[in-house]
Amino acid sequence: MIRTEKNWKLLGLIGFLVFLFYMYIAYRTPLTHDDWNWGMNVGMERFHNGFKDYNGRYFGNYTELLITRIGWLRILLMGLFGSLMVVLPALISKTTSLGVYLLSFLLFLTVPANMFAQTYGWAAGFSNYNTAAVFILIYLLIIKNIFYDKTPRYSIWLTILVIPLGIIGQLFVEHATLYTIIASIFVIIWSFVKYHKFFLLHIMYLLSVIIGAAIMFSNGAYAKIFSGEDTYRTVDSDMGIFEKVYDTFKTTMYQFLVMNNVGLNIVLAIIAIFVLVKVAQNISTVQLIFKGFFIVVLTIYPLYKPLVKGVFQISSGTTATFEAYFSLLFYLVLVATVLMFIPTANLKAELTFYLISVVTLAAPLFFVTPFGPRNFIICYMFFVLFAVRTVQFLYAENYLNLRPLYLPIFALVLMFVLAYSYVFTQIGQASDARMKSVREQAAAGKQVVELERLPYQQYLWMSTPIQDGPHAPVFVKYYNLPKGTTLKIVPYKGAK
Repeated sequence: MIRTEKNWKLLGLIGFLVFLFYMYIAYRTPLTHDDWNWGMNVGMERFHNGFKDYNGRYFGNYTELLITRIGWLRILLMGLFGSLMVVLPALISKTTSLGVYLLSFLLFLTVPANMFAQTYGWAAGFSNYNTAAVFILIYLLIIKNIFYDKTPRYSIWLTILVIPLGIIGQLFVEHATLYTIIASIFVIIWSFVKYHKFFLLHIMYLLSVIIGAAIMFSNGAYAKIFSGEDTYRTVDSDMGIFEKVYDTFKTTMYQFLVMNNVGLNIVLAIIAIFVLVKVAQNISTVQLIFKGFFIVVLTIYPLYKPLVKGVFQISSGTTATFEAYFSLLFYLVLVATVLMFIPTANLKAELTFYLISVVTLAAPLFFVTPFGPRNFIICYMFFVLFAVRTVQFLYAENYLNLRPLYLPIFALVLMFVLAYSYVFTQIGQASDARMKSVREQAAAGKQVVELERLPYQQYLWMSTPIQDGPHAPVFVKYYNLPKGTTLKIVPYKGAK
């Protein structure tokens, strides 16, 4: 008991430090791209007309309106939701192991740079995607007991709580909205098959997410998208369903969904290989053949991008098709490893649910354009959830001793934290310096002012407006530069 209390105190401290880290990143991240519009009268005009024909991401829009106007609130919310994305997967895994919490943090620190830029490094992206991810995680934390042997019990207060949770959580981003309906239906069916009863909480949540989805998709923007009136967001109707899925997956989808997650893929492969080596014992000849094949795939795939593709710079239409199929194979091997070699039915179902959630979330993106790395942060989150839950199983069943791994994992976390802190310190200082320079030029009467690019722009989403592009005058207006000021974009010159 004493040891458990000490563990929770230590884990609480870790969670607080993660919160401080993401707060610092937010503090040093300047507003970029759409944030400038949201922070001015354009954002308020959208609010006053009820976001008519804009989108149904009402709570995402409210969040963006607030955090582009109140600096301390932006820092607080981005710190809070960033830390919740790390802590909640470990809580769902029902662990008090420091190693699992550190692993969760490490995996979120290794998100691809372009995904980081469009979520953690962009207030508008954060407002819609990170927030939606946390609402899904809270729901999963509540219903995680459907994967236990004991029949779930929910208090009346928790049952009431899921009503606003379900409605609000549906008003951030569309593919998460659709996913949550499917997931809540699965939870009801699974619980009925397993426990031979319906649970009021599950039903209330389903009704709530349906109401939330109805509110979202009642916005006129979606009718325009499907009718072809929206020139930015479109639904491709020129291809058949299977042709469209194939074409989208082999061109861009596989990269955002799987291949770009280099650090995550290495960890997933190590975990799966560990399951195959330690758990898959006393198996049949057929299973032994599959086991060997799985280990080969799990060894090669995570190293393909950093070593084979990175060293030899291989790139062509043919290799892209190969990479897409190889990525699909890697994913299917993870699923098959769970189905064939995880021993308990409950855990098998839980882990499969997390992996299937990845493709369920991605499915709507096959048909709607455009999409980018930000759309896949919730898919990434489910891979992390799968990883930490599997590690917790290995630890709890004494297949894996995590204690010797605490220091190496902590060292990797520390390395990434220091690297990010340095990068965003440089970004913040450069952003302050360039705005000081721009204002001094404007005060001196210059109508054409030089605007330096920021360092490490790969971690920010369009932090510098395009020369003569649509966001250049928005930038001028947002920062109250004299009317008629023109920007001349120049390269980053480094510390002066």
